[in-house]
Amino acid sequence: MKLLLALALIGHLAPPPPSASISPRFETVEAFCKGCGCRGGPGWRIHRTGQCASKKNLAKECGSPPSPALCTKEN
Repeated sequence: MKLLLALALIGHLAPPPPSASISPRFETVEAFCKGCGCRGGPGWRIHRTGQCASKKNLAKECGSPPSPALCTKEN
């Protein structure tokens, strides 16, 4: 009985595990990562949509090689 009581108290006193959404490592990346290409993309913003071009649609949206008339190089 005493063992069960001790285990119950320890469970209530232990701090909860840190959440992934409040990870300091994640916040640091967010603070310094700005613009297209900062997370591994090709680094071009499509003028027509205002969104970052993916590696998959870079040639389709920006041309090959990418044209400054269609997209802006950011990183």
